[in-house]
Amino acid sequence: MNEHIRVMIVDDQGLLREGFRKLIELEPNLEVVGMAGDGEEALASVELLSAEKMAPDIVLMDVRMPGMDGIEATRVFKERWPEIRIVILTTFDDRALIQAGLQAGAQGYILKDITAEQLASTIRVVAQGQVLLHPEVANKVITSFSSDSSTEPAAAVPASEGAGLLSPLTEREREILALLARGASNREISEALFIAGGTVKNHLSNILSKLGVRDRTQAALKARELGLL
Repeated sequence: MNEHIRVMIVDDQGLLREGFRKLIELEPNLEVVGMAGDGEEALASVELLSAEKMAPDIVLMDVRMPGMDGIEATRVFKERWPEIRIVILTTFDDRALIQAGLQAGAQGYILKDITAEQLASTIRVVAQGQVLLHPEVANKVITSFSSDSSTEPAAAVPASEGAGLLSPLTEREREILALLARGASNREISEALFIAGGTVKNHLSNILSKLGVRDRTQAALKARELGLL
């Protein structure tokens, strides 16, 4: 991929910001154009960068920061600059935070202990317009729809209804949906099923259309609801 990708890092820990900056700038075609310690500083910085036509393509956004936290900042970012893609970056894997970040408009959610290779891969995948949740996070999101924090158990989709909703999917599409629901990236799906990356994308587009969902995350949740996992 030859596309140049501009990145902003938003985290209240200066040492972590600098560490991520060094890791990112070791990667070809990735450039850190700004860093900020909280949401308000990040918004102000992007205002200036936008005026110079240097706005980031991707923002790595910490969740818990003083002042404006990552969830609120993500919400404001998506209102002002919907084309900028937000990746929530945190040490926390609490399901409520994960859901709040995704509902605010984040396109990715990864934990801070990922490797440099995973970080670079996440940035590139999200820059292509895909939603990416690393496996640990994907499991939390999917589980949250099968176990509710209230005393009442979540209503399950009847088996007959689930089968009916899945019936438009081909066998290959069901295989891809099952892998997606387990947090697999397009490349991992491609390697697992020995099919081309473009073929995976075409299948995913058909899956979203047939299930009537907007993105990969909703498709994964639907798979869980329908008992595909």
